[in-house]
Amino acid sequence: MKAREITVATVVPLQSKIQPRQTISLDEFFALPEGPPYYEFEDGELILMSRTHSRHQKVALRLGSALDAHVTSQGLGAVWPEIEVHLPAERRVYAPDLVFLAVEHLDHHNEEDGRIHGVPDLVVEILSPSTESRDRTRKLTSYQRAGVSWYWLVRPDDLGVEEYRLTPEGYLLAQTITAGQPFTPGLFPNLTLELAALMGENVGPVTEE
Repeated sequence: MKAREITVATVVPLQSKIQPRQTISLDEFFALPEGPPYYEFEDGELILMSRTHSRHQKVALRLGSALDAHVTSQGLGAVWPEIEVHLPAERRVYAPDLVFLAVEHLDHHNEEDGRIHGVPDLVVEILSPSTESRDRTRKLTSYQRAGVSWYWLVRPDDLGVEEYRLTPEGYLLAQTITAGQPFTPGLFPNLTLELAALMGENVGPVTEE
C-alpha cells in the first residue's frame, strides 16, 4: 500500500519523509516522531518552526525562570517553555515560547503525551523576524477565539512588552512596556518584572516629557 503523503506550509529538510500539497489530520500530527524538525499545526497544515536567535532564547530563559519562580512560590499554577498547546475548537496546535496554566486549569496538561489540551491562562510569544507576522495575526486571532485570557508579545531587541487582555469585544492592548520600564502584569499584580535587569543589561529609566 502506498504511504500517505502529508503537507507542509514551508520548505522541509530533505531527510524528512513529509511531502507537500496534502493535508494531515490531527491524529497524524500527534503521531509524528519527536523532532527535529519541529512543527506547529494549523487547519491540516504543518508549519515548520525554524531555530530561534540566541537572544530570543536567552529572553525566553530569563523571563520563563522569573515567571516560574513567582507562580511556584505563590502556588498559582505552572509555567512551561515551548510546550505544545492543542486548541480543540481551533483545530490548531502551537508551541508558544511560554505558557502558564492556573491551578484550576492544570488538568489541561496531559502527563502522558506532555501536551496542553485546552486553553491556557497566559501565552507568551517572543517575536522573531520569521514569526512576528503570524504572532500578530493568525496566532493572536486563534488565541483570542479560543479564549486565552492574556497574551504577551515580547520584543527581544529592545525588551518591550505588549500585554493583551481578553474582553468580550476581543483583545485589548492593556499595556505597552518600553525599555527601562518595570512591567507589572495584570495577571500577576504582585510581580514586577524588569526585563533589562533579568538580561543583565543597563537601560536608563524612562522619563516623561
